[in-house]
Amino acid sequence: MLDAGSSRVFNCNDIWRKHAGKPSETTRFFANPRLHSLVLIKETNVNGARGATANGQVVGTKLYFPYNGDDVYEGGRSVFLHHPQVMTVLREQFGLASTIATQEELLRDLKILRILDRLPSLDGFLMRNALEQENITVHGSYFEIPDEERAAIIQYVRRKLEPLVQAAVGTASATASKVSQLIDKLWEARDKEALAPLIEAFRFPDHEALTIFGSWNGITYYTFEYARLRDKRESFARWLRDDALPRNYVAEKHFEHIAGVLKETVRRLRYHWSAVEEISRKYETLYARFLSERDGVRDFITFLRGSRALYWRMGDSLSKMNHAIHCWDLNTVGFPGRRLPSEQLGRILGILRSVLVSEERAATEVVWDARAG
Repeated sequence: MLDAGSSRVFNCNDIWRKHAGKPSETTRFFANPRLHSLVLIKETNVNGARGATANGQVVGTKLYFPYNGDDVYEGGRSVFLHHPQVMTVLREQFGLASTIATQEELLRDLKILRILDRLPSLDGFLMRNALEQENITVHGSYFEIPDEERAAIIQYVRRKLEPLVQAAVGTASATASKVSQLIDKLWEARDKEALAPLIEAFRFPDHEALTIFGSWNGITYYTFEYARLRDKRESFARWLRDDALPRNYVAEKHFEHIAGVLKETVRRLRYHWSAVEEISRKYETLYARFLSERDGVRDFITFLRGSRALYWRMGDSLSKMNHAIHCWDLNTVGFPGRRLPSEQLGRILGILRSVLVSEERAATEVVWDARAG
């Protein structure tokens, strides 16, 4: 699935084409117009492919260049951002060496790709914040997140951070203004000097502090998303339980095949769901203990020191579940009760199984199936 609307895929090509009739500087995502045909895909490097991810990351960013921008499912060329030949591919694909874009503009576009690569998923909220923190502003339509939803997320994150900041700086010096400023700096996770009081209070290693703060913010955001999308997730799970086997007559061999794919799909969904639930529950439990128990301070700080790996794990599993739900919704919504004929059922289950692939078991599956669109 290469459609917009999933946190595993950023279809810049599709959004850019919606602006094609009104081109202007304000509707650009990249400085080089040719790059707008890109589709970015987050993909787990389950097989340890060379150049798929940066060091320490389990999720890589794949650049997909469709041969036909009007129909991205006709096929295309792809390369991981960290592949040794990525610059060669970009020059061949977009003629960057001969483009009219300036060197400054090209560096800006490459910087955007690297910023997005540092995210476990391509949620509009995370993308927009990450770019804005680097003073890069693009048209809001690329992020597909309403202003009121973004405001609600920011309010939630600030509300979660405020008591921790107050406790860290001490009640004597915790004026409303100082706490607010520190929350702003914590949310940006860029200014080590301004965050010195928190780094000292939490006893974070100086060279890891900004990474820890960024991961902390990310876990807080994913905890919000996990709770917000619970109803959709449960509807999807009920469909797999009650309506994902053929109701019409099919040959026994075909039925057994579908049943086997269903079983593996459920297993993978359970794996990702359990991973996110475990991290979210641990975070909330330790957060509460930090505020109420003396020993809770030490345990919460220990949790935060290991937050980078948890942030990536949480983002990978949550975005895979959300992507699977997106695929399921698009492919079943047109059928009464979402009950599919056996042929369509076998196909969508195969797609869902592939989308939910996990690093626990290496696989050589086609994760992006053009027929699902």
